[in-house]
Amino acid sequence: MLSLRLLYRDWRGGELRLLALALVIAVAAVTGVSWLADRVAGATEARAADLLAADRAVEYPEPIPDAWQARAEADGLDTARIAVFPTVVLTESANRLVSAKAVSDAYPLRGSLRIQPAPGAEEQQPPGIPEPGTAWVESRLLGLLDLEVGDTITLGARDLRVGGILSFEPDRGQGFGSLAPRVMFNHADLQSTELLGPGSRVRHKLLLAGDQAAVAQFTDRLAAEQGNAVEIERPSEQGRGAAEVIEQAKRFLGLAALLTVIVAGVAVLLTVRHYAERQITGVAVMRAMGATRRQVLQLFVGKLLWLGLFAGAVGAALGYILHLAMLSLVAELLGAELPPAGIRPLLTGWLTAAAALLGFALPTLVRLRDAPPMRVLRQDLGSGLLRAGLPLLVAALVILGLMAWQAGDVRVTLSVFGAVAATLAILAAVAAAIVLGARAWSRRGGQRRLLWLTGFTRRPLTAIIQIVAVGVGLMSLFLLAVVRNDLLSAWQAEIPPDAPNQFLINIQSDEVDGVRTTLADAGIETVFYPMVRARLTALNGEPVRAQDYDSAQARRLARREFNLSWSARLQADNRIVAGDWWGDQSDPAPQLSVETEFAEEIGVEMGDRLTFSSGGGSVTAEVTSLREVRWESFNVNFFVLASPGTLDELPRTWLTSFYLPPQNTAVLNQLIRAYPSVTPIDVSSVLRIVRTIIDQGSSVVELMALLTLAAGVLVLLAALQITGEQRRFESALLRALGASGRRIRAMARLEFWVIGAIAGGLAGLAATAAGVVVAEVLFDLDYPFRPMTLLAGAFVGLLTVWAAGALGARRYYRASPMRLLREGG
Repeated sequence: MLSLRLLYRDWRGGELRLLALALVIAVAAVTGVSWLADRVAGATEARAADLLAADRAVEYPEPIPDAWQARAEADGLDTARIAVFPTVVLTESANRLVSAKAVSDAYPLRGSLRIQPAPGAEEQQPPGIPEPGTAWVESRLLGLLDLEVGDTITLGARDLRVGGILSFEPDRGQGFGSLAPRVMFNHADLQSTELLGPGSRVRHKLLLAGDQAAVAQFTDRLAAEQGNAVEIERPSEQGRGAAEVIEQAKRFLGLAALLTVIVAGVAVLLTVRHYAERQITGVAVMRAMGATRRQVLQLFVGKLLWLGLFAGAVGAALGYILHLAMLSLVAELLGAELPPAGIRPLLTGWLTAAAALLGFALPTLVRLRDAPPMRVLRQDLGSGLLRAGLPLLVAALVILGLMAWQAGDVRVTLSVFGAVAATLAILAAVAAAIVLGARAWSRRGGQRRLLWLTGFTRRPLTAIIQIVAVGVGLMSLFLLAVVRNDLLSAWQAEIPPDAPNQFLINIQSDEVDGVRTTLADAGIETVFYPMVRARLTALNGEPVRAQDYDSAQARRLARREFNLSWSARLQADNRIVAGDWWGDQSDPAPQLSVETEFAEEIGVEMGDRLTFSSGGGSVTAEVTSLREVRWESFNVNFFVLASPGTLDELPRTWLTSFYLPPQNTAVLNQLIRAYPSVTPIDVSSVLRIVRTIIDQGSSVVELMALLTLAAGVLVLLAALQITGEQRRFESALLRALGASGRRIRAMARLEFWVIGAIAGGLAGLAATAAGVVVAEVLFDLDYPFRPMTLLAGAFVGLLTVWAAGALGARRYYRASPMRLLREGG
């Protein structure tokens, strides 16, 4: 317990308070992000399970064998069956293509259904599923077929009574394939429809829910038995785009937390070096009294372990509060009940504290075991004991390890580490040039100029460290608080107020002129695009089979139909990244241009020959270019484009997009009545949702940037602590020479102003440069250079460093001239 008693003595003496505070901030950043990530992941998993209506789903091209369901129930799992297929529903006077869905009694296993007893009535949660002989239909089908609740529809060979309006089902698919109106009926009626003959496009699913380990064990065993004949759907695969965004956000937040750890680590390095210098004589006394090198090492390791335990606990408590604040900022995005906070982030915080201490502090303190006992008599001995080479190398390796742990990807780790190292090196180089330049300028300006800048120029190394540390914190804050708004504005400028908010698909060739005329009469001018629904059946002459692909996404792509089109002109939001566009050739040979992500997923390369089949016909053409597509432009775009004439033999429909003012919504009803086969898609809410995600998500990261800035201020205070004795001596000397306390405080204030202005100006410049790179490289946007960011950065940096410096160095400028006389005696 000696190490604990000595730690308490050092704490009371104020030796370790900055070190502990740096650890608290680092642990708070890591634990806050870890708790946030865990609970958001739990909420996301819960929402994803709702989207699947189960914990797992087994998809099979044939009716689900009874033995599978029996085995699952024997394992204690809840089960349900569904079958989804396209068909035509008939009434006495009309017919309509629908998406039929047969469900068994236990459906849904996760989430809930909602129905309405009549149009416009309040939604209610039904006690079960449609009774045999009845069906629930979407409200738009009532309008299309002029139906009312209680009327009869014909599904294949089965008549069903409309028993209610289906307003919500948890596992409703997304995309063009799910746009047909839904008809939900009881699985017991499926056989009597006589719609499941050979070649029918039906998807049979066995839904599973229960203990996660039991569910995983059952599906893994079934997949091993059946191979690629079955498709196992997991909640994490639902809402694939959202899941990717959340995963990337978690990584970004984790790396942002590590930036705080890095800056706090600099404060630890500075503080522990100052602490070690003050301990050399005490260790020399211990060595002179018989303490071994091992005992000295154990003593300091014990101190660090106790300090890490206490600082880790306080930092974890602060991190818990921080994660609650971040959760409140993104509460609207989660929309699900959060799971309780777990203990793992607490352990993560203590591991972070241990890593910071062992990586940033221990290499310096280990040197104290070599303190010479003769230092008790000769204070000059051991002066070179605390060389910085090894501690800096160990700190860099620890940072690299923490980044690898957080990112989980070697390439990402090395990229981020390189970017951080390059940013720090550039900031340090610019800061050094400014500091050394100011030093030379002050020396040429006479004694008065030299006197006013003495604090800034006599300690160039500490000034550079302070500038870089505070600059990194401010740069993070500016990049997120200022540049983020500029990027959002630039992105919004790319999407004008009249950007398309409505799509019309399934327009037949003989309906194009009529639809165009109807829209033109309403003042809407638009462009129509041909669209071919076709399946990829061969790649370089080899059949494309879903079972040949490893990833679930690729297998789905191999089974589904694609939207193809042709064009002589490349759209502005498409960019050729490989090969050549066929241009304005009057009669180009059959060629294909493929979107890059689709090509990577399905394994398509330049020069490959793809065969697409549709309506009994097929087309084969060579891939002559790869395209990047800006899907966020809200324009009509396609995975595969063909040269004019290539797809002439395949059946086609047409689609268009346009901006529909809110006051013109009646034109859609007019179109649907005149052209029942046309399907409208409203995307006007997408932009609002994206803005909400950006605003709330970036607010979380801004909170992390404030922690980074706080760590940068700690570096400033640590540097002030290191130079405290020198500042106290200079203050006493100036007082002895006749300088007033007001003059001394003004000189210190000027030093902090200069350091803060330089740090803030560099932070603003670095943030603006990063904004340009992000805008032009990642988003292909025109980002305007804003000089006000530099001025605002200089002003904020000036105020931040001045406030922190005035607080941390106040006691150093009260030294009496008598101190010099006493020390001189």
